[in-house]
Amino acid sequence: MSKTMSRTKIFTFVVAALLLSAVIWWALPKSSEGESPRSQASLDRLAIQINRATPVMIDKETELLAAAGTEGMLTYNYRLVSYSVSQLDAGKFAAGAKERVTQGACNRPETRDDLLKQGVTLRYAYFDKDKQHIATIDVLPADCGS
Repeated sequence: MSKTMSRTKIFTFVVAALLLSAVIWWALPKSSEGESPRSQASLDRLAIQINRATPVMIDKETELLAAAGTEGMLTYNYRLVSYSVSQLDAGKFAAGAKERVTQGACNRPETRDDLLKQGVTLRYAYFDKDKQHIATIDVLPADCGS
């Protein structure tokens, strides 16, 4: 195994993560009538629903761990099961993933319209096989343009 992760593997991890996130979001019930999708209660409820299916392997090297909802932010936590932080260049990983994660989140109606356009920040946190932090990528509502 090479010392650094290839762009193809980064792309695969990001796409797999986005696809699973979209499927989970589509299957979940929406916020209660009149409740702000940015609220702690709404995002916490969404995270609880997601966590009913976690941990789950997205592909042979990426595992979705627990999600977390806080006021204005939904966090997805991922573990790269075959890599340790010492094998990766965290800066390159984050740079390679940021554009793809943002594009995926902004292009999917369920994340763009139901979360981002409602002012919710999507956070993608990546950890190594030993659960050591690699990188965190935030997709902000402004990242999707107008």
